[in-house]
Amino acid sequence: MASCSCANITNEYWNFTTPGSGKVNDATIDELSSKKVSAVHKSITEGTDKEQACSLKGLLKSMKGAEFVEVSSTEQKVIDKLIKSLCDVIGVEEEEVVVTNNGSGEEVKKEPETIIYGCLDPYADNYWCKENLGDCIDNKPPEGIEDVTCDYSEELEVDNIYLFCNANECTNETPGERVTPTNDIASWMNNGALDYDHIYKVKAGIKKVIESIKPTNGVFLKSKKGFYTTDPLPETLIDEFANALTVMVFNTKFNKDNSYKTFPYRKVTVYTRNSQPLGQFKIESNKDRNGESDSIKEIIMRDSPTTLNNRFRDDVGTELLDLTQESYLIKLFKANNLEFTVKDGKIVTKDIKEGLGMVLKEEPIGLAKLLK
Repeated sequence: MASCSCANITNEYWNFTTPGSGKVNDATIDELSSKKVSAVHKSITEGTDKEQACSLKGLLKSMKGAEFVEVSSTEQKVIDKLIKSLCDVIGVEEEEVVVTNNGSGEEVKKEPETIIYGCLDPYADNYWCKENLGDCIDNKPPEGIEDVTCDYSEELEVDNIYLFCNANECTNETPGERVTPTNDIASWMNNGALDYDHIYKVKAGIKKVIESIKPTNGVFLKSKKGFYTTDPLPETLIDEFANALTVMVFNTKFNKDNSYKTFPYRKVTVYTRNSQPLGQFKIESNKDRNGESDSIKEIIMRDSPTTLNNRFRDDVGTELLDLTQESYLIKLFKANNLEFTVKDGKIVTKDIKEGLGMVLKEEPIGLAKLLK
């Protein structure tokens, strides 16, 4: 028989406090300063502490007899999943069983049972039946399979390119990651500690932060491209930005090889598919909250000199959205040593001598070459 036993592992007895929500994951542990079960379980399964794993296993087993669990089959299953994933830390051993042979009277050892592990959630990417098609009937696995951590993925559509980095300007040349129309997939693992709609809760929290962006730190032209517009920001771009950031939050938190407890990127630059800049932002993260609905603390619109130069190559001759900003922007462009300036309320190149006509003789250079 398979055993996930704590008999030989020293562990403390933990008590729980019943949650007002009626959800196992929201219960708090008295001995751990009222930390939630979900947070403690996640910390334990990411480590190797067998003593804590056994303490939590004992708490979960006692919780199963609580009234709020007994009346909910869903919460009973949550406890079963949480306990099973703890066994990955505790260790599953095969016990030798001694039986008596009735024919000869001799004691013989029975061969240990073979344990088959697999994800039992039909909605998961690694659902056992998806990987063992011939062994399932009506898309249901045979009895006796031990449930393990399930892998999930969800496409969150984007039409533009989102470059995440920690440099002053995010381009193809800077180290970082990207979300594009071809890799807009959020991936995560669930050992029973997450609600089924967790990804949408995270996106809702991120979207709320994006909606609070004050578009006051950018240079705005009458072309009003992308995020460079007046309040409110375009709803379609807000939702798409939330999709892109959610994808990156999940992929940095639940990446099997490199999990970040705090969202690791401080900058993001948004481009169209043909390399036209749509917006640049500074990202402030909440420490140790990556993968949660409050992963991101604040997002601030900003422009680097590189981004401005890239934008204005395609906007020579475009009028400022607010003409009263001309003198301020002239000083700003000069201080940042830009290739462009403002004249008569329009974007022009620095070396203008005989009016806008001279400037427009040169074909504007877009970002296409820069980003190849």
